Amino acid sequence: MDWPKTVRALRLRLRLKQGAMAELIGVSQTYISRLESGLVEPAPHVADAILTLSSNPRTRSTFDDFLATIRYSPFPTFLVQPEPESGRYTVEAVSAALDEDCVANLSDLTECEALGPLRDQIDTICQSGLRDGDVLSATAYWCDTRPEPRYWATRYTPVRDEAGQCFLHGTLSEQSANDYEECLRSAGTDLIIERFGASA
Repeated sequence: MDWPKTVRALRLRLRLKQGAMAELIGVSQTYISRLESGLVEPAPHVADAILTLSSNPRTRSTFDDFLATIRYSPFPTFLVQPEPESGRYTVEAVSAALDEDCVANLSDLTECEALGPLRDQIDTICQSGLRDGDVLSATAYWCDTRPEPRYWATRYTPVRDEAGQCFLHGTLSEQSANDYEECLRSAGTDLIIERFGASA
């Protein structure tokens, strides 16, 4: 678990200062500061208190509800936190409906070489102003070649959590080879990025 991210997001979600958060879980403000900066790992009883607080429906964030919506969606969908500058594409949530040989059971998109085209498209979305809030959405067409070709259209929507971290929500639609080729021909590219303030 990414404790610095978890603790900071929980504290911000509850709109608490570090001292108030510390009092709530029974530690010092300095300890909370060190947890958030990654200098210490929480002791088992502190980790339990943090997890209990974060899983309480009364303190659960809208973002946590969104993650649950993805996980239980009947449609193939996932949420990834792209950090191309560090080579990480952390898979935060995957729907039960998403085919197991696509992105299910992966913690990072780099774990599967066949997803290279997907990572390249995500890199382009990031370079197009994802973190600056310039990207409204994107539609990508790609081919998964494991074990035989499967063709996908993916609709990406940027999402931010309470701490301001940027994610991409992807909804997949499998296509026939003919539909895939027609989409590529019609679009003239494998990636269409829509920006705020730009007319379609």
